[in-house]
Amino acid sequence: MKRLNERLEKRPCQIGLESRCCKNCLMGPCILINKDDVGACGANADVVSARNIVRFTAAGASNHTGHAEHILQFTKKKFPEKYIDKKAPKYLLKLWKQLGILPSVKHEHFKEISEAFHATSFGVNADYQDLLKTAVKLGIIDGYLGLYLATELEDKLYGKPKVREGVLDLGVIRDDKINIAVHGHEPMFAEEIVKEAKKHKNINVVGVCCTGASLLAKHGVPLAANVILQENVIATGMVEIMAVDAQCVMPSLVDICECYHTRLITTNSIAKISGATHMPVTDRESANIVAKKIIKLAIENRKKRKRTSFSAKKEKVIVGFDERIADSLHKQLKEKKIKGIIAVIGCRNPRVTEDWISVYRKLSKDYAILTTGCMAFELGKAGMLDGRRVFHVGSCINNARIAEIFKRIADKEKKEITDLPFIISAPAPLSEKCVAIGFFFAALGTDVHFGYPMMIKTNSNVENFLANVLKKHFKSRIFFERDPKLFYKKIVE
Repeated sequence: MKRLNERLEKRPCQIGLESRCCKNCLMGPCILINKDDVGACGANADVVSARNIVRFTAAGASNHTGHAEHILQFTKKKFPEKYIDKKAPKYLLKLWKQLGILPSVKHEHFKEISEAFHATSFGVNADYQDLLKTAVKLGIIDGYLGLYLATELEDKLYGKPKVREGVLDLGVIRDDKINIAVHGHEPMFAEEIVKEAKKHKNINVVGVCCTGASLLAKHGVPLAANVILQENVIATGMVEIMAVDAQCVMPSLVDICECYHTRLITTNSIAKISGATHMPVTDRESANIVAKKIIKLAIENRKKRKRTSFSAKKEKVIVGFDERIADSLHKQLKEKKIKGIIAVIGCRNPRVTEDWISVYRKLSKDYAILTTGCMAFELGKAGMLDGRRVFHVGSCINNARIAEIFKRIADKEKKEITDLPFIISAPAPLSEKCVAIGFFFAALGTDVHFGYPMMIKTNSNVENFLANVLKKHFKSRIFFERDPKLFYKKIVE
């Protein structure tokens, strides 16, 4: 964390924070400072901002749909037919079709992502409202052909998580064991090494980021860190191997490993890192071979460890997902034991220094909280993952479970999702994936909160579209609030 903070001492570009910078052609980059400024091609701030949002959403959707596609390739299974039709509420399918944003399937979603980059390139789409409509369409793609599909495939392959006790934070790294850290998002290698490690009494596998969140929920594998603490895992001096797959893996890990005995190994064919050892996992056979090789390397590398003792905090938590949670939450809503459901999702951005945990703790007295990914780790560190009022639902792709809980409660109430007291809160977005998830929930009719300036200038037409125009069609809005106290006030009011 110290090294990361040192790199963050350079302030982010304020023009870029408000999405008034365009790099989509070689006449630029163009920065739009004043209200009436336009770029070299004539694009105004609304067009530039909308294009940037679409590109962020397309990239995020490519991450999650790529995740699902990689599992299909790994298992040699075919893409399912009419998947969105089977999963989405019928009233939303009708609305999306009317608005022209219902995605086609049969792998056509990859074309939709490609077309989004086409539409936002130089000299193509300059209608900011139409561009933002594209972002909503990409959100639907992200939700169903990424989050839902990947979650379903993982559950079929590795089983559904059960409600269980677990532990998290850096204290799960043990000085008396050979430590292997697995980091990333796609589970194929991580699941295999957990299975192989059971054959060795002295191997301690720990998780990092969403691969770790998934292993914690499914198998009770201890979770060492979220995205911003990944360097700290190596800096303990106790980790023999860090094996990574894809997404949220910092290239700086190579430099950190040089300071210690840790070996960094990449396992995803599209995610190589210069200076790391590459061992690609493409199917079950290669996963097993690589897992055995890495365990052998870890055993050998243990001899090079210089540090002899280590002590850090660890927190007991309740994790895992039970489908009966939806029934329980519905009952609590009916009996007015809770006022609503807040889903705390997304990344942990180190530039966000506001105290969001205290606000969520306060809100948990009146609201149930569902949480995923790196924010789930933060709530766990704070001792809030109790399985009674705050529920750990899994990794980033498992936001599909949150969507399904919302859908099931709405079905029981014979209402639309948007008519119920649900809200998504992403206080510290870091990755493009978080933006795509936000647009997915907005398309479902859920209000979405972002707590970090995300390419939006205050009081702009784009902000108005996301807060008001979007609401006309979906009865939902995307809004921005960086102050936790003001967010609390908005929720309560």
